[in-house]
Amino acid sequence: ARAISVVHTAMFDAWAAYDTRALGTRLRGSLRRPAAERTLANKNKAISFAAYKALVDLFPARKSDFAEQMTYLGYAVDESDTSTPAKVGNTAAQAVIDYRHADGSNQLNGYADTTGYKPVNTGDTVVDPWRWQPIRVPLEGGPEQRATTPQWSKVKGFALKTPFQFAVPGPDRLLNSFDPKHIDNLLALTSNLNDRQKVTAEYWADGPKSEFPPGHWALITQVLSRKRGHSLDTDAKLFFALGNALMDASIAAWAAKYRWDFVRPITGIRSRYKGKQVTSWLGPYQGYGQVPGERWIPYQDPRVVTPPFPEYVSGHSTFSSAAAAILAMFTGSDSFGASVT
Repeated sequence: ARAISVVHTAMFDAWAAYDTRALGTRLRGSLRRPAAERTLANKNKAISFAAYKALVDLFPARKSDFAEQMTYLGYAVDESDTSTPAKVGNTAAQAVIDYRHADGSNQLNGYADTTGYKPVNTGDTVVDPWRWQPIRVPLEGGPEQRATTPQWSKVKGFALKTPFQFAVPGPDRLLNSFDPKHIDNLLALTSNLNDRQKVTAEYWADGPKSEFPPGHWALITQVLSRKRGHSLDTDAKLFFALGNALMDASIAAWAAKYRWDFVRPITGIRSRYKGKQVTSWLGPYQGYGQVPGERWIPYQDPRVVTPPFPEYVSGHSTFSSAAAAILAMFTGSDSFGASVT
């Protein structure tokens, strides 16, 4: 989410230099170019250089891939291009990069945790069945998960004033009214998925080596752009709004996750049904069958298992709601208008 925000903010700030009214987020209107220079070619070049610089900073190991794309577009990346659009793009991106290097994410240290968070449970022992458990991946004998970015509530938002700006009710357990039957209902819902439910689970899995939920919504927005025939100007604004909404959503969601430190379904089901027989998915091409409760697994790629962070609130739901709200407000419609068989 943060990467999408950084790249599209850099692109927006470069694009804003060629717009009559738009102001960049960091340098405001100081990069504004005269009307005679506000051509599509100059905009394309400026945002391409901005994107390239931001992407190389975020994903340095992929620099050759980004350079290849720039070459494909006809742009030099060896600093031999001293044209005004290239300078605008590089300057806009550098200002965003400098700001984001000190935004609390700890990017320069590999996004390592800065809070000292330690889960109460381990991969082998559940001390508190209502708190997050770092499980083993693969489940049987693999290394224990490490909590992902507990420090994310410290990241500077875009429109978000504080990480707890929107009051999120605590999980029922913390409100002293949690009904364990919620776990029974969850087990029943997942005990024999039909084909439609399986396809839905696969489509929204967004696990390792995917674009993750924020990137998934960026892909959906790309489809929407193609369907509606968006111009460069429209998409510069749309993806800027989308990226920053996704980043703010990530901050709010992760603040709640590590505040409540709530159990994920796999731990809840395995703890509640330990020593009892339950219906579980058995793995690829094996269907469903009876297993001891402590060996229950969800319908999911066995190499993925469950994400390495607390359950509540749902990241998928938070990202999706934020992205859907942006798209609905931007297009004036809540209808996507696409289907797949």
